[in-house]
Amino acid sequence: MKTTKMIVIAALMMLGTIGVSAQDATPQNDIIKLNEQQVPVCFVNKTIDELRAAHGDLETILETPNFQLYQAGEYSYKVEGGLVVSQSIQFEDPKDEKILYNKILSDLQKTKFIKDSHNSGGNNYMYTDFQVQFDDFQGYQKLTFSVLPAEGDLTEK
Repeated sequence: MKTTKMIVIAALMMLGTIGVSAQDATPQNDIIKLNEQQVPVCFVNKTIDELRAAHGDLETILETPNFQLYQAGEYSYKVEGGLVVSQSIQFEDPKDEKILYNKILSDLQKTKFIKDSHNSGGNNYMYTDFQVQFDDFQGYQKLTFSVLPAEGDLTEK
């Protein structure tokens, strides 16, 4: 009985170690790709055909008369009228350590952005033809690339 308890305890300890190792192995460098001008590469304002050419088949999440949601890799994409209007990725952070959050914010702050404003607990970076918002919530973070709001439209997207 004592041997069984020791084996169970050892297995639980190994599972805890494996869990940490898997979390540390997250491909952090692949989350935000920057072009030669240090601007994040994304599919916002690209056509659905360009998105399919880059990712192949897309998994359909939702289709409505006004928009469609697709999944490709770790990102989800919202398409309206044949154009990608947003792409997002969400990261779990059950211990609220903000390791990935801080790395992505650091990467974004190194890029050439037009405007940096803080809103709703996140950071909003406005580029020439798209914006990036990174939000930190209890237990997870969300990175969203989206189209710029129309002139005079101050509502959050």
